[in-house]
Amino acid sequence: MAEATPEITLQIYAQALENLEKAYDILHTPYSNFMVESTKILVSPDYPVEIRINIGVMLRNILIEQWELIQPSRKIIRELLLNGLVMNVSNMPIIELISSIIVSIIVLDPSHIWPSPLMELLNWMDDINAVESSLELFLQLFGKLSETNGEHQNLLKEIVPSVLEKGFGIFAQPELNEMLREKILLMVYLVLRSISFADGTDNSLVNKCMDNTFQIWMSLFLSALQTSPKSHIFIKKLVLKILIVIFRDFGVYSRKSLALSLIPIWKFFNSITQLYIGHIVYQIDVEHIDGLFVEESKELPISNQRIINLRNDIEYKYLNEDDDYENHIEGLCAYSIELITILVTKPALYNLIKFGTFPLLNTLSTFLTATKEQEKQWVKDPSYFILNDEEELLQKSVRTLALKLINDMIEKYGDQFIQQILIVGEKLILNRDEKEFIDLAQSIISKLNFQELKGQQSKDFDQDSVMQFMKGSIITINNNHYLRSFIQKRKETGYLLLGSFSEDIIVFQQKHQSTFDIKKCMQNILYELEKQNSHSLQARAIWSTTRYSDLISHQFKELFVPLFESVIVYLDSKYPITLRIISVKALGNYASKIHKYSIPFEYKQEFMESVLTVLQEATQDQMISILESTIHLVKFSPNLATTLAKNGSKVLLQFFSVFHSEQVVIKPFNELIVRICQCKEAYPYIFEVFCPFILDCFQVFYEDVHKIQDKSKIKQSDISLMSAIMNITSTFIKFCSDSKAQDAFINLLPSMVNLILINEDPQLQVHTSQCLKNFIIIETGQILKMNLVQDVMKVNLKLLEVPQNSANESASLFAGNLVMITINNLLDGNPDLNLLKAVVFKIYRSRMPSTVQSLVLVYARMIIEKPKESIAFLTSWSIDNRMALKVLIDKWLLQQPLFRGKGTKNATFSALMKLFLVKDKTLENLLVIGYNPSHQNINSDVYAPFKILSLLIRCLDNEIVPSKQDNVDQQQEDDRLEVDNDEDDFNDKRYQDQVDVDLEKIKDDEDQDIADRFALLDPKEKKDKGLADLETGSTLYMSEFLDFNQEVGEECDETTEEDLTYLKDPCLNINLVDTLKEFFTNLQKNDQEYFKFCLRHLLKEDILLLQKHIKLNS
Repeated sequence: MAEATPEITLQIYAQALENLEKAYDILHTPYSNFMVESTKILVSPDYPVEIRINIGVMLRNILIEQWELIQPSRKIIRELLLNGLVMNVSNMPIIELISSIIVSIIVLDPSHIWPSPLMELLNWMDDINAVESSLELFLQLFGKLSETNGEHQNLLKEIVPSVLEKGFGIFAQPELNEMLREKILLMVYLVLRSISFADGTDNSLVNKCMDNTFQIWMSLFLSALQTSPKSHIFIKKLVLKILIVIFRDFGVYSRKSLALSLIPIWKFFNSITQLYIGHIVYQIDVEHIDGLFVEESKELPISNQRIINLRNDIEYKYLNEDDDYENHIEGLCAYSIELITILVTKPALYNLIKFGTFPLLNTLSTFLTATKEQEKQWVKDPSYFILNDEEELLQKSVRTLALKLINDMIEKYGDQFIQQILIVGEKLILNRDEKEFIDLAQSIISKLNFQELKGQQSKDFDQDSVMQFMKGSIITINNNHYLRSFIQKRKETGYLLLGSFSEDIIVFQQKHQSTFDIKKCMQNILYELEKQNSHSLQARAIWSTTRYSDLISHQFKELFVPLFESVIVYLDSKYPITLRIISVKALGNYASKIHKYSIPFEYKQEFMESVLTVLQEATQDQMISILESTIHLVKFSPNLATTLAKNGSKVLLQFFSVFHSEQVVIKPFNELIVRICQCKEAYPYIFEVFCPFILDCFQVFYEDVHKIQDKSKIKQSDISLMSAIMNITSTFIKFCSDSKAQDAFINLLPSMVNLILINEDPQLQVHTSQCLKNFIIIETGQILKMNLVQDVMKVNLKLLEVPQNSANESASLFAGNLVMITINNLLDGNPDLNLLKAVVFKIYRSRMPSTVQSLVLVYARMIIEKPKESIAFLTSWSIDNRMALKVLIDKWLLQQPLFRGKGTKNATFSALMKLFLVKDKTLENLLVIGYNPSHQNINSDVYAPFKILSLLIRCLDNEIVPSKQDNVDQQQEDDRLEVDNDEDDFNDKRYQDQVDVDLEKIKDDEDQDIADRFALLDPKEKKDKGLADLETGSTLYMSEFLDFNQEVGEECDETTEEDLTYLKDPCLNINLVDTLKEFFTNLQKNDQEYFKFCLRHLLKEDILLLQKHIKLNS
């Protein structure tokens, strides 16, 4: 085979560079020595650097791809590359390229090949001029190995001890420059990450790698932290990252070093607070930070370089991680907090740290101080400030890290630490003298029993050392130019601290006597709001009041009115939008409490115009919270609703026209419209503005629809707009109480009916049918007068059609509601048989529980009123050779656990009780899908009464436990806020209201008369295709959905509840638990043999559930 010369090799690469798209094919040459010649050119100083780099970049990829195929050349290439490191000592771009190729080869090669060459490179580092070249290779190597999770254990075991030893020896050489020291530390960091996988799983590997050098490295790390905080900042940052890896990832190996390392790390943690305040908070140049803490009155030089890059940032070059900190000092502070967080969570340090939580908290409070960058962000992006607590903690900053650590310490150290939060928070918001604070701390710390620390590893940890930590945690600004600003920052920090942990503080206050007075704190906020403070401080103070609004509601109701009046002031347009948004949110919070507790209050209604202005200026993300707060204000006062409608309806209409398609925003907006329309005084104002818009849009859309033959061509944007308009029109119709509004909308009715019949869009159908339903409720007489009953019937049947696209089932979401209202208002309560059949057929083909729920309600109400007649009707016809009764009962019993809403559950379960008690022979012989069905369960059928009884038992259990828990939760909340509570009461009284049933009366012998009423065929012998035959593709029937394990307090279907209220449903206000208990009591009392027979066929789990709430004497 022909061999390539250097000239041929260069020509091939030139061709590849000229035609990069075909470079891959060009570089696959027939020359057997092409890879070797390419490597020679790469490492040879005789060729231009640019050419060598271009060749190296292309060679790396092709070499790695063909490495297994070039067996004869591999040894030569390895030697060439290693020699290339020596030949190019001063040429770092080439060194970096050669190193990357070597590392890629090491990963591919067997592990025994490389230890010796790598050891030679380590020895080469004895030459100070060769250190950087060798370091480059080892940095890239361990960067790669740190990502492999121990895949190269043998190589690591051979080289790591020598790498750590050689690295320390070179680091200690006085002539070494700062940059090389940084690279050595970074190499140590990567080495530790590479072997961290073995801690606790292969301790022998860790011991071999670290035993010889661990102690001297640890001494070096801790010594580095004790130098001046302003010196060697990047080295300290790397040391912190290394210590984080040691104590986080080497939990087993580092145990013995924990206590000895705690005090040096803690001292360093205290020492960088001035650096944080000076450079990060005020952006003062590092060299002039000391001027903050001496008595003078001048402004200090601002750092010209916001990002402190002591070198080209080697972190980003060698680490596949981004620490998100632009400034090395900010990173230094952040990693310090992260390291302290790791130490705090160590069980071995618990007893030590619990004596030092007070000074630790005081230091952390310094790191909560808002920086200049955060204040700029506060102005530029209000969303950053008004996030909820969970979202705020996702923002990566020193402040959020400190908050997370405080939260962790609350969980670990409990009430002792919460008390310290109160003391520090009070000091900050009242700007107390630090000397007084030290005296207070001294008195508290002196009461601690330090004798408990005898035998601990750290002998230097005593009362005096804790007081030194406390004194070291104090920050005092003496430069008068910054003093007022710092005081306001301290207050903002205090409010942040007390507000962020308000729930823990409130619980603590109820459990213990405390000198901290929350009422006095709230009164202090009122005082602050009257002063000319920074806007960020005012906003934080207002925010903190909302964190205590529940407590104020119970104990200091009189504060709400002055708070409300003070915060209204900050709605003025002269204040920043962030402060105004916070104020609107606070007013909504206060209003909900004032309304709930009927606190008398006289207020000026004009401020609602300012609320509207804030809504107009807010971004889309901010609008949601403003709308929610406005809803609270409108609910709080009809006068505010009227003012808003009178002065702001045009603004609301503009808002609707812009955001009607944004579901996240339009949902609270629609609720606001509902609340305004509920107010009779407000309704005319908003109706007058919205009505012409609605009528015009409807007319234009209706005309356009009739012009378009293919309805699928209708613009989605038009459908979306009309859907939103129908939704809001439904609200206007629902609450209209005067003839003017009724007359305005009645002309829409024929067109609306026609629109439903010709339109196929699910969303538009849902809202239009809801609108029609409200028309029927309000305008029954007009519908009869206009002879539209048959058209309404067509709409019902249209909604009950089974669409070809199952996704369109959502169009029938409230079809059952419309059927119920139609029967009640337009058919005098006498249902149309075709309509009833269509309901069952729709149930048969529906998969959505919400759709099935509304349809089942139609039959549930019929069964409650006329059970026997309903059964007779359902047994008189069939669907797909299945009796209609079976179709209904099967789907009903399967999805009953998914029905929601008090009225719906009351009606459907009452109907099931009626069905059980009617003892209809056809029903008793009806086989339905079993207790806990799944698609894998083939023989799942049981008799209908058994399944009904099982569901009723599960319902009783489901309703008792959440309802009792809700009551307990509410009582505990009230007690927590008002008086102490004995939490054991709940457990003692939980089952005192059980029903007594004598199980002795339920004997084993069967009553053949009862048994004869059931089919002779044992359900276990029934062979069918299970659920797969009933409904292919449905995933709603898995057994876990049928255990009533829905989230407690799930939001009920308000629309259905309102319709049942309108229909005066007899079951709406029953107590379902009491009704079920009465059912079981009467059943046992009046028909115990039947009860016995059915119980014997239930699952054991059902009997156990029944025993939880009914005493059964076995």
